[in-house]
Amino acid sequence: MVGVLESWADGVLKVRRRDGELVDVPEGIIAAGKVVPPAPPRRRPRS
Repeated sequence: MVGVLESWADGVLKVRRRDGELVDVPEGIIAAGKVVPPAPPRRRPRS
């Protein structure tokens, strides 16, 4: 699952998905995680 970690308490991670949904993920099923920087802003096409 990809998303923003909102909180981690009592064995449950709350992850905000790209579509805005907040999902509970039990920590026992997590194999790995990593910090990913935000995507750079999109450039406007030249006219």
